[in-house]
Amino acid sequence: MEVLLMGNHWLSPKILIYVSLLLLLSLAVACGGTSAEPQIIEREVIVEKEVIKEVPVEKQVIVREEVIREIIKEVPVEKEVIREVIREVIKEVPVEIVVERMIVPTAQPIVKAGSLAGFPKAGENGVPKSVGKLTMATDSWGGSDLNPWQLSGTTFLQDLFNLSIMRQAPNGDIAAYWAETFEQDEEGITFKLNPKAKFQDGSPADAQALYDNFQAIGWDWKKYGYENPSWTSGRTKTNIESMEVISPTELRITTKGPKPIFMWELGGNGYHGWWAGNPATLKKGQEEYLKDPLGGGPFSIAEWDPGTRIVLDRWDDFWADYEWYHAPQYEQLELLTVPDHAARFALLKSEQADMVYNVPWPVAKGLVRSEDFKRGINPEKGDLWTQTYLANGMLVLDFNLAYRLRQSKYPEGRVDKGDVKINYFAYPEGFEKDPTLDSRVRQALSLAIDRRAISKGPHFGMSFPIGSIWHAGSFGAREEVVFNPSPYNPERAKQLLAEAGYADGFEITGHFGQFAGRPGIPEAVDAISSYWQDIGVKVTWEEHDPSDFVNGFRFNRLKWTQVSLRTWGRQDNSGREAVLYRPSSGYTGVTTPDIVDLTFVLQRTTDVEEQERLLAEIEDRVLALNETFPLYGMTLVMGYTDRVLAHPTVKFSPHFKHLDLITLRD
Repeated sequence: MEVLLMGNHWLSPKILIYVSLLLLLSLAVACGGTSAEPQIIEREVIVEKEVIKEVPVEKQVIVREEVIREIIKEVPVEKEVIREVIREVIKEVPVEIVVERMIVPTAQPIVKAGSLAGFPKAGENGVPKSVGKLTMATDSWGGSDLNPWQLSGTTFLQDLFNLSIMRQAPNGDIAAYWAETFEQDEEGITFKLNPKAKFQDGSPADAQALYDNFQAIGWDWKKYGYENPSWTSGRTKTNIESMEVISPTELRITTKGPKPIFMWELGGNGYHGWWAGNPATLKKGQEEYLKDPLGGGPFSIAEWDPGTRIVLDRWDDFWADYEWYHAPQYEQLELLTVPDHAARFALLKSEQADMVYNVPWPVAKGLVRSEDFKRGINPEKGDLWTQTYLANGMLVLDFNLAYRLRQSKYPEGRVDKGDVKINYFAYPEGFEKDPTLDSRVRQALSLAIDRRAISKGPHFGMSFPIGSIWHAGSFGAREEVVFNPSPYNPERAKQLLAEAGYADGFEITGHFGQFAGRPGIPEAVDAISSYWQDIGVKVTWEEHDPSDFVNGFRFNRLKWTQVSLRTWGRQDNSGREAVLYRPSSGYTGVTTPDIVDLTFVLQRTTDVEEQERLLAEIEDRVLALNETFPLYGMTLVMGYTDRVLAHPTVKFSPHFKHLDLITLRD
């Protein structure tokens, strides 16, 4: 089968221009949120150090309930008592966020069912058994690499035509996909594969095929004529010591010591980051593989215009028959990348697309929400409806110079405890007396930002202020930290600037990138500029291409000084994010040697309670540096036409999932 390359001829310019103009008019309307303003209660007290009094909170934080914490501001004290004002702040909980405790499995001896009870099923109760084409428009699908042995970055297309070992079912449980079960201990992990699994050329997708994928991605890619390794090569080599094919359906992997997050690195949990293809075609090299990229997933590729359009055909003989993984109802899937928000929504409004990923927040606020009825099912209340991925990403404010100064004192050529090269960051000339080297200045700039107002105003209530460096609902995230964002106190900010010698303010340069699937960043940039102007600080923001922005943290650069807005996609295990706080990380966060040591201890214990304790300590130490300040958690809205009956998918996700489970009318 030759993949047909197509041009970008699918847009209707007349319709797009007309609807886009209407949409742009609607985007100009300013709208406030519906949450109550924080209540401030003031009383005087004598304090000598920071004290935090916590009110017990239920493990689940329900919509619109309020989490109360009493915070006594930190006051530097030396042999004298200073009077300070206590502000008791009623925290706001974001709409729709319900914290669900993430359990870390160390063994999965049975198949966990992701029940789809209550969702329409093809061929039942008047729902068509088969329909024609589903068209979806998205701002991005990540990388455009089809070859799973040659991935240059994260991509979300691989789920559709290649295999992952296991994945989340729509209810959030880790569920059987290629592997039916796994069992993990401190020495390694054993996968038992579905005996029915096969590739589209009829060859078995067996334990040897899984072995071949691990081996080629990690070590043997040059052997098959590939010039560069996949970006998944590093994590493969870091985790795997050796492998043994026990039977056609059983593979035993001996890991390099205990690897508690193996399933999040390679197994398919949460953020998808590793896929396997058919070794028979992949071993022929890149050119031959692209002529016939048949995998083991529910679709085959029919047409391919890299970065713009892909058409996939249903594989009617797909081997899986799980409730949460089977041949799709529709015969063909067309995916379009449409970066422009107005144009993308225009396709939905005109029914040229059945579904769009990332509906602009100002538009989404006026559409029917399936969460008000049953999430993921068409409410039958109009032409369009939505469902929302919660906590799909986050934004933090990083002040990088203090970290660069610490790192510049170490020699080049070091490696960390995992034998990974440590980035060397020379300190930049001209910043020796930069204001942001002073912790008081950094705290002032954080206190000047009204996170709640940003969420309620320019974000239309679609983001939520956050106090944690871990994602809401993920393993290791503490509810009392997640929903306790930094306070807004511009007067205290001015006082701190004056104490630091900057009563008249100063000028600063900031850096950010606008990432696909990460709404609200430009609006946050504008708001922060205004808040800092109010305390006398003028910021000039520089926007970078997302790839360039990420690379600015890599290759010994950390070039985004003095301040940057760092964002990343949701991880369901905070241990995956903890590795960011190492100087060897490719998207490094501010850190210290003691924090780095804790991240290695974390990744070598399978004790769940100890993992939670370590994650809490890592977070506390990172935040205590006053160099990283969490701003908000993001949500991402998907829009559907009335033709779509249902899309069962997880509540928390960094990217679109379960497209194969969508059901439609004729």
